Amino acid sequence: MGQTDKTSDPKVRRLAPDDLDPAVAIDRKIVGHSRRGYFEKRLAAALRDPDGHIQFAIDGEGGLEAAVLARVQSGEFGREAPAVMLEVIDVAPEQQHLGHGAALLGALEDEMRRRGIDELQTSIAWTDHVMAKFFAANGFAKAPRHIIAVTVDPSREAAALSDDGDDDEDQDDADDIDRADNFRALPRDRVDVASLSEQDLDALVLIDGKLTGRDRRDYMAAKLNEALVDSGIRISLAARRDGFVAGFVMARLDFGDFGRTDAVAVVDTIGVHPEFAGHGIAHALLSQLLVNLNGLRVESAETTIALDDFELLGFLYRSGFQPTQRIALVKQVG
Repeated sequence: MGQTDKTSDPKVRRLAPDDLDPAVAIDRKIVGHSRRGYFEKRLAAALRDPDGHIQFAIDGEGGLEAAVLARVQSGEFGREAPAVMLEVIDVAPEQQHLGHGAALLGALEDEMRRRGIDELQTSIAWTDHVMAKFFAANGFAKAPRHIIAVTVDPSREAAALSDDGDDDEDQDDADDIDRADNFRALPRDRVDVASLSEQDLDALVLIDGKLTGRDRRDYMAAKLNEALVDSGIRISLAARRDGFVAGFVMARLDFGDFGRTDAVAVVDTIGVHPEFAGHGIAHALLSQLLVNLNGLRVESAETTIALDDFELLGFLYRSGFQPTQRIALVKQVG
């Protein structure tokens, strides 16, 4: 996917629903298998929420030749400023080295400037030298963030379902979560974990406000809608105690972003009401999430955390998360 051997100025337009079949065909040539379900979800999500997605295409004499898909992020893990996450940039193999990739990036960055968004993010496998070269040539640098993941261990399901009532609440108060090799959901009389619903929005906004000091109702409403509609499979959870929502985890299941071949659960946000801190709420949420993912045959859960978010990093590392073989990249558009 070259960016310097430009022989013409490709004409960029908005990606349209009719582009689904050719976009899937181009992507299949690149990754070696069809990701039709992934493209269907992304195009449908863009139609429902045009402000939350940025998608462009380039045509040639034979039809579609290139496409880029990106989504707007506005508040993951308390982030204040919005950013754009570049998820797919595909150029038909026979049309590479003609400047299509750079033209798509240029259109994406122009749209970001129009919206007042400064930061463009993406990630690649550290072994993907072709894309690493492309992104470096187009102004990307390594981002100050860790991409970490935890393996979904089938043996954890039995442990999570063995409710023997011997949990040490003092230990939960100290660590809020056990080591990964001792993952175990808390007794049901202490924490009830179930799927999020539309009725949980007010509680989520309240908890998020307690943690961030800001009213992010629009962001939480968008993430809840994504969890209930866009992801296709509902994996986001709420923890209730004494009838109140005490915490939540927002996660989505994708089968193709960043060129991945296997389904990965991406954890966007996790929050616990301060009044329930130290009561094992986060432990229960992550435990149940991994149990559910195991039932869906999803092999790992992943998230991206700022390098200086030591408290959250420590919590997730104690939960069994480890650095992945993916590199977070960023470009300041300005």
